[in-house]
Amino acid sequence: MWWAAVLYLSRAITLPIAAGIGAFAGVDSSALAVVRRLWSADTLAPSVIAAAVVAALLLRAPKAPSLVRGIWARGRAILAFSAGLDLALALAAPIRHRQIDDDSLVSLALGLVDLYFLLYVLFARRVRDTFAEFPPQQPAGT
Repeated sequence: MWWAAVLYLSRAITLPIAAGIGAFAGVDSSALAVVRRLWSADTLAPSVIAAAVVAALLLRAPKAPSLVRGIWARGRAILAFSAGLDLALALAAPIRHRQIDDDSLVSLALGLVDLYFLLYVLFARRVRDTFAEFPPQQPAGT
């Protein structure tokens, strides 16, 4: 579930990568059109914020720099902020347009997913325990 939250919150970055891999692998063009429709520039800011946690996860090692350790130590708060910002942006779209159509229903559905992941990041013991751990720092010269 933790991975699903991270991948969902960084979707403005992961969706184009997945579409590129899909196009290279010969995925049907209608499936790629659905992926392109799900991408939105509005979700870019929350995705970049969540991608910092993904980068810290990939760079997580005993010799990791203090910046990586700092991002990881605050990873839960960073993901919660990303989910909250994504939720606000998802709810702002239907309010801006002041009409209910297919796009606003999709935005509201995405807002519910954002709310779920926000609550998961804030209250799940697994998330709290995940960000409490980091490989011990190795002394210099080892």
